[in-house]
Amino acid sequence: MFYTAAEVLPQEDKVSRRLGIIADILFRRSRKDFNIRVGERELRYTDSPRFVIIFDSPRTVRRLILRANEYRAAEAFVDKHLDIEGDLIAGLKTKNALIERAPTLRLGEKLKILFTLLRI
Repeated sequence: MFYTAAEVLPQEDKVSRRLGIIADILFRRSRKDFNIRVGERELRYTDSPRFVIIFDSPRTVRRLILRANEYRAAEAFVDKHLDIEGDLIAGLKTKNALIERAPTLRLGEKLKILFTLLRI
């Protein structure tokens, strides 16, 4: 469950595949009991998610990752650019795990995320 890759939908969409690459790096050591929706695109880790992280657009994903801090995430949530559908507590625990993971990303992973973000 920890090292599974996201199923990206639609599969032929380049942006969906790039979002999948980013999510797989960021959530590599997270429990995959959630899915991610970005606009009309979907990244599925499971058929029965505890929660779904919803971004209104790839632009929001790019903005939140490139300028990551809790204030921006809270602002995006209030402005309806980011939402969590389902178990909010589980979603917040995943966010905390992601914050702990960020400093442990290797340089190659950070560069791959950066260059992939610039192409979405």
